[in-house]
Amino acid sequence: MVVDVDGSLIGGDLLIEGIARLLSVSPLSLFALPFRLAAAMVRGRAGLKRRIAEAVSLPPDTLAWNPAVLEEIADAQAAGRSVWLASASDARAVSPLAETVGAAGYLASDGRTNLAGEAKAAALAARFGERGFDYIGNERRDLAVWKRARRAIGVGLGADLAREVRALDGEARFLPGLGGGPRDWFRALRPHQWVKNVLVFVPLAAAHETGAGPYLVAAGVFVALSAVASGAYLLNDLLDLPHDRGHPAKRHRPMAAGKAPLLPMIGLGAALAAGGLALAFWLSAAAGLWVLAYLAVTCAYSLSLKRKIFIDVTALAILYAVRVLAGAAAVSVPLSPWLLAFFLFLFLALAIVKRQGELRTLRGSGRPASGGRAYLAEDFPVVVALGAASGFASVVILTLYIQSPETGARYARPELLWLICPLLLYWLGRLALLAGRGEDDSKRLPDNDDPLVFSLRDRTSWLVGLGVLAAFAAAL
Repeated sequence: MVVDVDGSLIGGDLLIEGIARLLSVSPLSLFALPFRLAAAMVRGRAGLKRRIAEAVSLPPDTLAWNPAVLEEIADAQAAGRSVWLASASDARAVSPLAETVGAAGYLASDGRTNLAGEAKAAALAARFGERGFDYIGNERRDLAVWKRARRAIGVGLGADLAREVRALDGEARFLPGLGGGPRDWFRALRPHQWVKNVLVFVPLAAAHETGAGPYLVAAGVFVALSAVASGAYLLNDLLDLPHDRGHPAKRHRPMAAGKAPLLPMIGLGAALAAGGLALAFWLSAAAGLWVLAYLAVTCAYSLSLKRKIFIDVTALAILYAVRVLAGAAAVSVPLSPWLLAFFLFLFLALAIVKRQGELRTLRGSGRPASGGRAYLAEDFPVVVALGAASGFASVVILTLYIQSPETGARYARPELLWLICPLLLYWLGRLALLAGRGEDDSKRLPDNDDPLVFSLRDRTSWLVGLGVLAAFAAAL
């Protein structure tokens, strides 16, 4: 039995994951990567694969294995049949996988020959003879191999390709892939995170704007930011594949689970980022620059900043603030320094609360450090203190703003704004407590949940939000 690797034995592509791994461990290689790829491509696609395989390794336990194919391999080995791997990926990347599944051997690209399609079919026929092997594959170029195999076994095939395989082998069998479809593609965009972009409307509300036109422009910026954010999330998930697959919750993300194909996801992410930027600049040059700044910071975060202690949460707070600044720039609304300072500390507190939940889970697992992050389990109490300090600082700034002459001139009853302070203190304190509770407590903040996204599902947060809006309206 001969088993294909990319898309069959594993969900994903060793070449794409290798490039992502290279960028993850060495972000500065991003600038040299185009030149390295161009130099490698002089030797052909096989040369490119060899260069990447030489630069990084992909431990088998960081890949998304297909259980149906693993079961097929185990059944074949139990029946006394030898199992070989045959892959267009480089031999250096395939070798650890062959050892993991107990394969008798493997055939793979060697830096000179790209073992795919007809080349793979010829190599297998030369080693095992015509019709001397069964072949497990998953894509159209495997038709060349199935034509020379004794039996065809398809993995996750579409209806059209399955019919072609059945025409070659009337007894062909079909195994499930790792799943995935349009719903998983959409879920990979993290649409639930788009709610954060409602912050673009905050400057309009703070300026007491009532005209429909500015809100329509802000809605356009909301769409632009959502597109750019989804494109950036796809990049982040690609770079985080090894860590996500070892995480109890993040391993279910579509790309980590092998339910969203990597190369199309990269193309989709680039298209969303480019489209979002184009829309933002079309609406307003100033807003476009802020959306571009958002993309730059979030890419820097994915490539490097998320692995820098405390810089990561500072970057997240800046990303929140940029949303507010983009909304203000789009409609030329002056943004109060008080408001900007308030949001900066508030968002820093929320970013720290998210890390607090992750560290709580880390402490419960008994591991000393978190994969892909710079924090240690022993940092938990310090992180809690920093989150509380940031949250209370935001409330202090709010109290100073309420007493400022600017507020007295803008509101008819500014003293009613004081009602917001205890509500905000309660909400922040409650979030911090829920984030710090143990794994066995049902009333806790999920460790992989953003505090703002959690608040949308939390009835208490809705009541606090309604109270804030009521106090704001009463003060007008």
